[in-house]
Amino acid sequence: MTVIASAMLTGYSSCDDVDYTTSSRNVLDFSSDTVSFDTVFTGVGTSTYTLKVYNRHDKALLISSIRLGKGQDSYFRLNVDGQKGFNFSDITLRENDSMYIFIGMNMPQQDSDEPVFVKDSLVFMTNGVMQDVKLLSHGWDALPLHGLSIESDTVFSGKKPIIIYDSLVVKENATLTCEQGTKMFFHGKSFLRVDGKIIMNGTLTEPVTLRGDRTDYLFSYLPYDRVPGQWSGVNIGCNSFDNVLNHVDIHGSDYGIICDSSDMTRQKMTLNNCRISNTTGNGIEMTDCKADFINCELSNAGGSCIDMTGGNCRFIHCTMANYYTWGIRFGVALSLRNITDEKIVHPITEAAIINCIIAGNGEDEISGQVSEDKTVAYNYRFYNSLITSIQPESGDVNACIWEKDDNFMLIDKDNYLYDFRLDSLSKAIGIGNMEYAQNYPTDRNGRSRLDDGAPDAGCYEWRPNDKAE
Repeated sequence: MTVIASAMLTGYSSCDDVDYTTSSRNVLDFSSDTVSFDTVFTGVGTSTYTLKVYNRHDKALLISSIRLGKGQDSYFRLNVDGQKGFNFSDITLRENDSMYIFIGMNMPQQDSDEPVFVKDSLVFMTNGVMQDVKLLSHGWDALPLHGLSIESDTVFSGKKPIIIYDSLVVKENATLTCEQGTKMFFHGKSFLRVDGKIIMNGTLTEPVTLRGDRTDYLFSYLPYDRVPGQWSGVNIGCNSFDNVLNHVDIHGSDYGIICDSSDMTRQKMTLNNCRISNTTGNGIEMTDCKADFINCELSNAGGSCIDMTGGNCRFIHCTMANYYTWGIRFGVALSLRNITDEKIVHPITEAAIINCIIAGNGEDEISGQVSEDKTVAYNYRFYNSLITSIQPESGDVNACIWEKDDNFMLIDKDNYLYDFRLDSLSKAIGIGNMEYAQNYPTDRNGRSRLDDGAPDAGCYEWRPNDKAE
């Protein structure tokens, strides 16, 4: 950073032969009047913010001073003209030119469970006129974990965010329980490996969140939280069973959850009211697993939202929507196969898709790979669902609409914003099977499915006054 700043600002130091303006009407302009770092973790240095300073006049300006309002007590840090410090003086900015100031922040622990608001100002004095740029942030005390292995039953609370470096491993015979509001921020290529068991008890208002640890922006309009591939994902080992995830949000990773080949007679995992979204690879990848997905949004994967090889799985009131646009998409919304490319068979004893939506960019969002050996099970059920695909000629299919329908509340591919609640034109409205809806009477957002007597397909129930968020 210092080398760049020095190279860009060379020539701005005071020179005797420069023609200066001394008028108090001639002052500086800035690329922004406020620099906000949003929420930062205490004890962790931020990325660098670049502030551009302009002289839009026909003569040079002599900036008498540039300083942090709180001086050396400030949590903010400056780099001006290749130099780090808190106070700088007599800097020349030539006519119709500009310069860069690099701003960072490193905030110490605040001994608080809640984010602490921090403010300062960057103060400029030019031709006797004082100008300032506001510096704002929230500092949040976090618990850093470096390559932790959990060997006995452990509880994570939702009081403070947890930053995972390298890995978090739940060993066999150990259970990790995450209370409501638990937030795990994964650094770089870190991951969660489960060989024991995980119980994640989020709620509608306080979900359990697993995401990358970057809280800054890739571009001014695009926070890193919308960028996939920020961390690796969750691996559930072959001997891990009875994992339960309630109101869990996993996003921005290489993959969502990968379940190793397992025992189909035992429940591998149950996901209720979860969102697995925005992965560079598969959202959910399972081999020979028994699993249930209820009221889940499974969306936007560079691979497939669901990649199921063998197994026994139920998807009830789920929205599988693949509108991934970060790169070349090599998957679909739902992939079902009972044989691999290596010709290894994996029977699908049941794949039940009931009251669901399967949608995406493509014209066909279901892919299948079926063994030529007809004795290898490939059993599926499609009931009361809206599906972007071609209706199969045989199989257990009932009351489905087989056509492309992109009528969701928001699909903004330019800004990577998606809201998969239903638009008023969606054909998913009112097509759900009441018997199943009565077993799951509220949607992912806690809305009743039974009020109007006609439950909708997918994990979100439509309401006339809904607006995009």
